[in-house]
Amino acid sequence: MARKPESSALDFSESSLFTGRFTILALLACGVGFSLYGRLPAALFFLAAAAVAAGARLWARHVLDGVTASLRAERSFLFPGESCPLRMTLDNPKALPLIWLTVRFPLGQGGALAPEHSWETVEVPEGLIQRRYFEKNVSFLMWHQQAAVSVHLQAAHRGLLTFDRLRLLSGDGLCLCVREKEVPLPRPVTLAVFPRLVPVSTRWFRRRSWEAETGSRGFRDDKTVIRNVRAYQPGDNARALNFRLMARGQGAMVNVYEKIAPRRACFLLDGASFSPLPPEALESALEILASLMAQLAGEEVAVSLLISRAAGWPEQFAACRNRRELSAPLLLLAAADPSAALTEEEILARLPSLSSTFLVCGDVRRLEAGTCTLLARHHVPLLAWGQQAHPLLTVLDLRDFQEGGRL
Repeated sequence: MARKPESSALDFSESSLFTGRFTILALLACGVGFSLYGRLPAALFFLAAAAVAAGARLWARHVLDGVTASLRAERSFLFPGESCPLRMTLDNPKALPLIWLTVRFPLGQGGALAPEHSWETVEVPEGLIQRRYFEKNVSFLMWHQQAAVSVHLQAAHRGLLTFDRLRLLSGDGLCLCVREKEVPLPRPVTLAVFPRLVPVSTRWFRRRSWEAETGSRGFRDDKTVIRNVRAYQPGDNARALNFRLMARGQGAMVNVYEKIAPRRACFLLDGASFSPLPPEALESALEILASLMAQLAGEEVAVSLLISRAAGWPEQFAACRNRRELSAPLLLLAAADPSAALTEEEILARLPSLSSTFLVCGDVRRLEAGTCTLLARHHVPLLAWGQQAHPLLTVLDLRDFQEGGRL
């Protein structure tokens, strides 16, 4: 359950009126006053209280000076249900010890990653918004000491989480005064949770979608591998004639080449078209798309992906030639969001050719007019969420590509 911290200050915060400036001055005045009237016990009491309050305030003000933090992840990506260990190193280079220390990790939007259950969730005001953090006590950090702390993050669902800073809280030994400091990490750590992979079928892509490139049978000849030769028949391509055998007097013979499947598939993703649909529709569509790309890459098909620009993520395009390179396009899917539309300019800037290209979308009515005109000119089909129709484009139901579907 989330709770609110005592203070949101990033430099210095007082957790008790006892350590305030006016309180310390009042205690000093009382101590001096009692001493002038000869009441030594009372004077010693107030002067000692002032010394404790001033010492606590001074300790808390400097307790986090020079303290640095670094973070290292054993993995950079994972799938829902998997866990990723993080190793956090804290360094206190000064002589002033940290009697207690609390670390706060920023909690990304959507909660794609969450630490072990022993961590608590807090809400920290940042400007006009409340930002959520994971919080855990990390015991003490003595003078000139380094400490390593292991954190296990559990992937809940698709998303991205970037650690570029941490928040540290510490103070005096009596917890009278608390300092909160934001510590930047020397090397930010980004963890990606890829969409879940589900069983899909790629038969349609081989049977129909590659006809423009390879002919109606969905295959092409590998001219470097001759599987067999046979007698010439009317209608055979003259380029397949084996002139060497003809020169030996064996008649008109044609080469039978090895058949290979096409080697390219490009997917476009329009995030804005999913905005009127429930969030579950986008997540399910990305799971199907990720699974299609994974299976095609496993079949040695070069797969590429172009998405609408995601907020906070600079990349839009990624390609892979096999399954070992699949993490690049899956990373784009982890960053995808329904906030931006895919424009005609973005498509033309990235793709010199639109053959073997397919657009994945939610509601076809939300596609930009210029994008639809471009796709219709190149006969690019739409893989939409649900049964839909478009006056210019062929529309297929993306759900039919799941195993057991119609395609």
